[in-house]
Amino acid sequence: MKGKTMKVLVIGGRGVIGSAVVALLSAQHQVLVGGRKGGDVQVDMTDPASIEAMYQAHPDLDAVVVTAGHVPFKPLSQLSEADWQDGLNHKLMGQVRLVQSGARHLKAGAVFVLTSGLLEREHINGGSCASLVNAGLAAFVRSAAQELWGQARVNLVSPGPVAGDERGAEAFAGFMSISSEQIAESYLRALSQPLSGKVLEVFAEVTR
Repeated sequence: MKGKTMKVLVIGGRGVIGSAVVALLSAQHQVLVGGRKGGDVQVDMTDPASIEAMYQAHPDLDAVVVTAGHVPFKPLSQLSEADWQDGLNHKLMGQVRLVQSGARHLKAGAVFVLTSGLLEREHINGGSCASLVNAGLAAFVRSAAQELWGQARVNLVSPGPVAGDERGAEAFAGFMSISSEQIAESYLRALSQPLSGKVLEVFAEVTR
């Protein structure tokens, strides 16, 4: 039995994971694609004013799914102050802003699904900034879920390397990949099931 149809904004919906999420959710829900330069809805995650304007223009959203977020990948010795600030401002604070502002603008029962990555748990050369950002997102989601209890739900999907995506193939050499379609199922779960404060890990293996 299908649940109710939701109006869902997928920010980063033209990316590798985002495209799979849009395709899956569109089977049941009304899906809008958001991005900084294109899509149905334009929003810049690094600009609080842009986020506020987006929510004011779309107050009827039932859910916001974020599959966007940039972090620099460089050896620790080469990461500059600007690099750290770039990762923190974009992938971490960009998603934090979307939840904080959205909780003020959207109706009760809104759902937020954010994206981190397996570098919260695993480590690669050049991944220190990503590890910091991903761990921060996990801590934020667990805490925010408590403060938003009864008002909104917030969950986090933590994917590993995506099969067929060559951009990070060298950096993640030796890691098992998983298809974007399989990863998208976890976004559907985070959206549809009565979960909040959960980190849904979607990767083939983790070294304990």
